Amino acid sequence: MKAAKILALAGAPVLICSAIAFCQDDAPDRGREVYAVQKCAICHSIGGVGGKKMPLDGAGSKLKPEDMRKWIRTPKAVKSDSTMKAYPNLPEKDLNDLIEFLMALR
Repeated sequence: MKAAKILALAGAPVLICSAIAFCQDDAPDRGREVYAVQKCAICHSIGGVGGKKMPLDGAGSKLKPEDMRKWIRTPKAVKSDSTMKAYPNLPEKDLNDLIEFLMALR
């Protein structure tokens, strides 16, 4: 009985780390859903699909996550003449997932 408890306690960190890694791996997929739900493709394109004037191909190699966050939350603070709609109320989890998706575009 004691050995079973020790084994269970020893295995808990492995399970927790696996769950965290699994959730993080899903972030780009959830970010793709946020991209679709927020209708980002009206203005932006990825792989030639969507608004042709503002492609996001390679965004992950051009911008840092904190820069993407600024662009999404307050685009005019990044570029005063930006025509991008601001998303100040996008839930933090959705924003993080969207950034993960965009960072994968290299």
